[in-house]
Amino acid sequence: MLTYLLRRLLYTIPLLLIISVIVFLVMQLSPGNFCTTLKLQSEQIYNECVERTGIDQSIWVQYGKWIWGIVSGFDFGFSFQNGQPVMTQLFTSGTFESGNPLVWTLVLSFGAMILSWLLALPLGIYAATNQGTWRDWAVNVFGFIGLSIPNFFLAIGILWMLVVVFQVGTNCWQSEQLGQNVCLGVSGLFDGGYVTASWSGEKFLNLIWHLWPALLVIAAANLAAIVRYVRSEMLNVLSEPYVQTARSKGLSERVVVVKHALKNALNPLISMLGYWLPSMFEGTLVAAMILQLPTVEGAYWTALRQGDQYVVMAGLLFFSMILIVGNLLSDFLLAWVNPKIRYQ
Repeated sequence: MLTYLLRRLLYTIPLLLIISVIVFLVMQLSPGNFCTTLKLQSEQIYNECVERTGIDQSIWVQYGKWIWGIVSGFDFGFSFQNGQPVMTQLFTSGTFESGNPLVWTLVLSFGAMILSWLLALPLGIYAATNQGTWRDWAVNVFGFIGLSIPNFFLAIGILWMLVVVFQVGTNCWQSEQLGQNVCLGVSGLFDGGYVTASWSGEKFLNLIWHLWPALLVIAAANLAAIVRYVRSEMLNVLSEPYVQTARSKGLSERVVVVKHALKNALNPLISMLGYWLPSMFEGTLVAAMILQLPTVEGAYWTALRQGDQYVVMAGLLFFSMILIVGNLLSDFLLAWVNPKIRYQ
């Protein structure tokens, strides 16, 4: 297993190098660049931008400087927009309370993944063990609806419900911690002065209030799909001879389902973790844009609209790395839950 891990990690290096070349060429092929937008101000400002960024040099010279900066000092370049290093702009700007992009991306993505699995497993098992009943049909209808509703539409719907139907913006109270009136909001991480206030139960509850719509939107990206996969795999396993044998031995249905059927039904689902992990980050982009949350995806989208070349390229490398890590993680989890699988 250790040999396999080292080999896979070594394969990652040339793979990321190929991805970096593709990312760089795609950015070069896109029309215009960041400096082009400055031509509207003056030719002098445009020329100063070209000289500062070096975008007038050949493609391979630019790529060589960029990749050498990454290899030699983990330097992904700088943001054309504000001159900050890319790592600061995309990952580490801001504190925990004010919104560190990388921290909140990981919190939202993995929190939504845990939520989706905690809900999907019992729903899928419940539907499979009640096949053909109205309970099974209800879970199937839920799955079809979940697969049909786009994430952005769900986010807008939740926002509309909170603001228009429940009118949360008009719900104000006297905060004992802050000593002032605070009105409940639906965007960002905190309301009012909670950003700079010390941590307390009141501040934590305010954070949870702001996070639950985002977690719901991100989890919905895969919840319905996982439910249907769990149901399908459970139905296949429950019809296997060894399950029938376990029942004939007098084992309770709970033991048969959980100990014998579920363990084998999870194998194909774990192998798909490499796909579900990056799709969680995709859902985080939708939540970040509509609910105004400080995430890597939000910073990436802003840089993409502004043509901030180095920030966009670093973002694409980051998302590619997430996909690679997801596939690697699924391989090892599959070997862990299935003793028959051994990697040489």
